[in-house]
Amino acid sequence: MLKNYLKIAVRNLAKNKIYALIHIVGLAIGMSCMLLAYLFVRDEYDFDTFHENNPNLYRVTTAITEQPGAERQLTGGTGMVQAVAFKQQIAEITAITRVMGGSIYSDVHAGSKAIRLRPLFVDSTFFDVFSFPMLRGTHAHSLSTINSVVITEKTALRFFNSIDVLGKLLELDADPSAQTLGKPLIISGVVKDPPENSSLQFEMLLPFRFMQLAFNDPNWLNSYLGTFMVLNPKANTANVINTMNKIYRVYAKDQLAESLKNKFNPDITYGLQSIQDIHLNPLQLNGESGVVNTSSPLYSYLFIGIAAFILIMASINFINISLANSFSRFKEVGIRKATGSTRQQIIFQFLSESGIICLMAFLLAIAIVSVCLPVFNVLSGKAIQFIEVLSVRSILCFGALLLINILMAALYPSVVMSALRPVDALYKKPKLLNNGLFGNGLIVFQFSLSIIMIIATMIFYSQMDFIRNKDLGYMPAQVLRSEIPGNRDLPKISAQLRNEVLNVPFIENISFGAEAGTYDTKVGNRTIKTTYRNGDYNHIPTLGIQVKLGRNFSPDFSGDKQRGLIVNEAFVRAYGLKKPLGVQVTIAPYFENSKREIIGVIKDFHSGSLKERIQPMIMFMYEPFAGGIWLKLNRKNQVLALQAWEKIFKKVMPGAVYRYSFLDELNHQQYYQEERWQKIIGYATGISFFICCLGLFGIAKLSAHRRTKEIGIRKVLGASVASIVALLSTRFLKLVLMAIVMAVPVGWYISHLWLQNFVYKIEMEWWIFLTAGVVSLLVAFLTVSLESIKAALLNPVKSLRME
Repeated sequence: MLKNYLKIAVRNLAKNKIYALIHIVGLAIGMSCMLLAYLFVRDEYDFDTFHENNPNLYRVTTAITEQPGAERQLTGGTGMVQAVAFKQQIAEITAITRVMGGSIYSDVHAGSKAIRLRPLFVDSTFFDVFSFPMLRGTHAHSLSTINSVVITEKTALRFFNSIDVLGKLLELDADPSAQTLGKPLIISGVVKDPPENSSLQFEMLLPFRFMQLAFNDPNWLNSYLGTFMVLNPKANTANVINTMNKIYRVYAKDQLAESLKNKFNPDITYGLQSIQDIHLNPLQLNGESGVVNTSSPLYSYLFIGIAAFILIMASINFINISLANSFSRFKEVGIRKATGSTRQQIIFQFLSESGIICLMAFLLAIAIVSVCLPVFNVLSGKAIQFIEVLSVRSILCFGALLLINILMAALYPSVVMSALRPVDALYKKPKLLNNGLFGNGLIVFQFSLSIIMIIATMIFYSQMDFIRNKDLGYMPAQVLRSEIPGNRDLPKISAQLRNEVLNVPFIENISFGAEAGTYDTKVGNRTIKTTYRNGDYNHIPTLGIQVKLGRNFSPDFSGDKQRGLIVNEAFVRAYGLKKPLGVQVTIAPYFENSKREIIGVIKDFHSGSLKERIQPMIMFMYEPFAGGIWLKLNRKNQVLALQAWEKIFKKVMPGAVYRYSFLDELNHQQYYQEERWQKIIGYATGISFFICCLGLFGIAKLSAHRRTKEIGIRKVLGASVASIVALLSTRFLKLVLMAIVMAVPVGWYISHLWLQNFVYKIEMEWWIFLTAGVVSLLVAFLTVSLESIKAALLNPVKSLRME
């Protein structure tokens, strides 16, 4: 019986090659999108699951309210002292380690070769907590001495072209801890590179004790590194959290009392975050705690949603074309029923045909995935291997997808056809299938989804174009950003660099400074969080920032270094200053001379993302914190300027690793995710619209074929080609118009929600929606016209002979 079903199914597919091809291509594209989305989501949720301690591995979190009434912040950091106290007093902890770094880099030397590497400072128990396989050396002893260092396989190959490097020496000559230690580091182990699905990323591991040579902090109120612990499998996490907070209240009692004297009254509580939750639930201070590979579950939802839309569109094509094609099979169904076939047998016959189509589409989808995976990896920022498609878990998932797709695409047409009575099938034209509301509704729904995506894509592209071309309030073009690395004499180095640059005509200006963070700043009785920026006399002219009121820093005013302060317009507005010049400002005590005076007001400029409003900002001069370098290059001689700067950099700092970025490129990096999704949504929109048109072509072809005799009679009676094309196209264009009417408000609403992520955004102009509608209507008309014109040009004699 099954063999007979399959034979009939193959014959029917061979008889209807064009429609079978439309089914297979559409479903293959939809399935391949779904498979890629599955691989992306699987990779996202597999982060950090490779650690052997995974079910019992946690990071300590710190929730802090700096002052009563202030916003509560949840961070992934602690101070240095918590790990030691917790391990001593909490029996459920089987292993614990501190991790600091991730967002910092160090210049590392091996002989004459220097490479900029990402280190992590960790306790000797690091490998008791995390599962990073050792290629050379042992976990137990690799971090046992203060001058030991563990490097990754890639780092070993970069330095020595070999992983047999135990006992070789590395130097960090500009590192304060290395300067205190006074001797080189000895390679004690080579570890396998952290996998792509690890939240912790590093190129070398250094003992925590080594870092403490330059920085040792006993303060319980600080939070800047990661504390990771492994709990006993039977441990109650709520009890552990409760004990941690009790320990804090005891140990931090004196420090809290002292902070109250300085009017700092933080409320701190500790919690635990499972290692496998870190990637998709990033917290503040992630980078400082070694966690640099984070994401958001929103991206997984977007991938699945887009892929599901495309697969649904392909399935709608299948349903619509199957229903439209069912007219040619009425008699077949009637004869089968008249000769004793049951409804279940007829359903199984149609499902067999659908199953063959879906299986062929699925195999084609696998081939598409294998070809497109490298491009997909670039778009998604992943490193997924095709071998993952063949894993048991993937095969089970894909099998379920295939079954669901067969049922989703084929069940309704099968049920409808099997419900026909023999008399109706043989002698009547069932109204259920004749251009019914269901089929038309599916076309409208399908095109609505596609037009919504077109609108969203146009809004997306317009907003990103707005971001790229918006006036930022300064001139980042031709401004190069570099830095003085390591623990060097900043005043001396900056003076040498400045003197060398003065002799280069291709470099117009040089400035030294730094983005110094955000701190509480007081004017009168008001205290507001303010962004701090450190800059010298040339900082404002180098960046092309406009001084709106007062003046820039000047060597003619000796007090500028100690007392001068320049603020932006947002600062003036935040404090309500009508006459800002001369106003006294109290800055954070971490910097010298906390009492400052406003000497100038600069125009607001965007140093951060356009998603955020420009914050109150102050600029002051502070040489010990001026390791950043800004260079204004001559536009016409940029190549020569870069060559000259590289020579100067290496001459003044011969051991430093030379690197630079252009300021406009750094600005664009803030929108990496948006630009990535711009491409993804653009591709998805093109694919979805192609599938819609593919289905519309199939329906139009079937419609024209059913009306062949009618078209012949109309031509004999004098109908023109244009009138016949209009006759065949009008129905479909009306459906597309209905889809446009439905899609425009939904597209507007979705785009409006997305634009709320940006403080500075475009207005959604009417022409965007008009363009989306006109393009959709035009493409739909061209698609339908292809078959309509062909039918209209057919010889009437041939048309009337067809029956």
